Amino acid sequence: MPDEKTKKMTKDVASTMSESTSKEAMLEKKPPKSKPLVGDEKQPESFADKLYDEIASVLGGNDANQFLCLTIPGQALSAEDFAYDYKNNAPKGPTIEANESRLANKLFDAARIVGTDNGLTLPYQYRTALDMLTPKLNGKIAAAKNQLRELLLTEYPYDFGDDVDKKYTLQEVFFRLYDEWVNTAKEWADIQNNKKKELREKYPKTDAASNMKYNDEYLEWYESNAETHLNAINEKMSKVISVFTPNDMKILEGILDSGAGAELQQARQTLVNTQKLTPDGGYVYPVKFYPTNWFELLNTSFTPVDLLESPTVLATKLQTLSTRRIELSSRIEEIASLIDDDKLTELKNKLNDKKTALNQAEEQLLKDYGDGAKVVLDAVLDIAPLFNEAKVPMDIIQKLVAGAGLGEDKSKKLIDDLVSGLSAASKAQRDYVSAAQALADASEEAVKAETMNQLKSLLSPLKAQLEEIDLEIRNLQSEIQIATTIDTSKDAATPPNVPKGFSQIYIRTEHTSLDQKTTSESSSHVSTSGASFWFCGYNSEHSDASSSFSEDISKEKTEIEIGMNVAKVSIEREWFNPGVFALTKDMFNVTSLRISPNPDPPYTEMSEDRIIDMATSNSVFPCYPTAMVIARDISVKLTSSGSISETFSSMVEKHASTGGGFLFFSGASSSSSQDSTSGVHARSYDKTVTLKFDTPQIIGYYMEATPPDKSSYLDDVSADNQAGYVTIEQFVTDYEKMLEEMRKKEKE
Repeated sequence: MPDEKTKKMTKDVASTMSESTSKEAMLEKKPPKSKPLVGDEKQPESFADKLYDEIASVLGGNDANQFLCLTIPGQALSAEDFAYDYKNNAPKGPTIEANESRLANKLFDAARIVGTDNGLTLPYQYRTALDMLTPKLNGKIAAAKNQLRELLLTEYPYDFGDDVDKKYTLQEVFFRLYDEWVNTAKEWADIQNNKKKELREKYPKTDAASNMKYNDEYLEWYESNAETHLNAINEKMSKVISVFTPNDMKILEGILDSGAGAELQQARQTLVNTQKLTPDGGYVYPVKFYPTNWFELLNTSFTPVDLLESPTVLATKLQTLSTRRIELSSRIEEIASLIDDDKLTELKNKLNDKKTALNQAEEQLLKDYGDGAKVVLDAVLDIAPLFNEAKVPMDIIQKLVAGAGLGEDKSKKLIDDLVSGLSAASKAQRDYVSAAQALADASEEAVKAETMNQLKSLLSPLKAQLEEIDLEIRNLQSEIQIATTIDTSKDAATPPNVPKGFSQIYIRTEHTSLDQKTTSESSSHVSTSGASFWFCGYNSEHSDASSSFSEDISKEKTEIEIGMNVAKVSIEREWFNPGVFALTKDMFNVTSLRISPNPDPPYTEMSEDRIIDMATSNSVFPCYPTAMVIARDISVKLTSSGSISETFSSMVEKHASTGGGFLFFSGASSSSSQDSTSGVHARSYDKTVTLKFDTPQIIGYYMEATPPDKSSYLDDVSADNQAGYVTIEQFVTDYEKMLEEMRKKEKE
């Protein structure tokens, strides 16, 4: 029969083999680090890997316990959400503190590329991890401390010269003598201060002569009085050190106050003291960012010309506004028909005539095209006045018609009809809109005069919206005029300049890199290749975006360029002390969960295996963010050796106009953006698609691995783990025993 030692060794070996097998099985699912070969040609590095490596190399940092975690898409930022008067040391307002806390205290799955945060927050996971631990009580240290306590509580007879018959302990004698020394020294210090005050009143500090008299008289007084007081002070100290020296007492205090485990309570208390209650019942945990003026960096170096979209994109935006303006005009006409006012009759008749003329002009142009063509026509008619003889550029007309879904034959015929018959229809639409606006103004005045409150409540919002849309249309018309005169087809992907504190990144690669999946660890739901990655997770299941993307970048040689400025913003949390977890070897864990992985042997670098371990170990608090990666002045450019299809360019422009993201970057608009619903601006030409992001955004975080959890499970402690430690019950029993013995000595 094997002995107990042999059984234990067998069990440990089996456990180690099981863990090794489990890890090997998990690693088999991991893509190989080396790139696959096709024939003799090595496949290009994936775009995701290339961008990741470039950012990591530019921002630096080779900490063996840190890794860069990129997020898809980025998080748009606005400076006004974080700005405060730091130059005059003004405090941050509660709103600023709350915004910063939400930004810095997110947690992410352990991966180099993730889709979003995991819904957990650092303060709550930190508190959970602290609550999982309880200190071990070292038996030898506990016994030694009790011996020191016995020493301090030992009876020590002493005559203080007050004829009081009382028993004292060693510490009572020491502190009484020490207090007498402190009081004597204080009395001498007070006497000196009073003398200095007296002499300063006699000799004000007005000139050098007066100041010299002050010094001379003080020195004479000091020489006459100091010796007596200093002797008294020395006498008191002699009595102190004859019993116990102050340094000896400090040594005992340090020993009695030492021991692992107190850090847990201090960390919990610091967390509670720092938290601030919010009106919604939550808590804010303040943070500091470095550089302090980081929010001043949330700007853009792009000029309005850089962000000017192509005429076709602007025309697409105009399309929706034109349709809405016609609808509003019709609603106003309907409400005006309910107002019985002779002054409106002429305007109503005029509007009806203009509407009839417009309908006839549109019918002549549209014929059998249907409602889809009507939407196109409204936009084209708004653009026509911008060009001589209403000759709208062909690429604009083609772009608008392409989105109508009419089919190839009807689209071609509609384009021909629009080119040949725009002039009359454009004038008819302008006349109709002008007549509708005039009727709206007159109708509003009429309902005010007649106090028709119900009609006023219906008419006023329509009129206000009509004026707002009309202003937007005029702005877009101006932009279209500018865009048609500026040649921006040769846009550079590099940022205009590099602001202080930022580093520039520029990458040029071929389209095939987008088809390669990243070899770095990433969340399972994150797509890092193909059309889904290009559209930043956009769901193309029910559209032709995916096929169009694949066709356009693969049928011809396509080059991808990306440029941006990046900076690292460090995060400081005064209430957070991860160093506590470096002491877990001397602690028990009250749960069966781990705070962080504890591999054997320990990791010495941030390898892919280590990230997998953190992601799959079901740990409570495996890693946390220490810095944010801010990107601004982002440009993405596709250049094809052939022509880019209308379908693909339209899809890109539509996705951009709604604030959709591309690659790692968010297209969302910050609250400070220039009256735009999107933070990304698209320009499409024959062979290029250019995207410029004017919204600064967080594109990633630097994550720090939490120190390994080496604590022992409280309910499953082996004899080896328990050796040298005492239970809480034993600690209390020993302490009570010591106190009881001291009480017995006092009674003797």
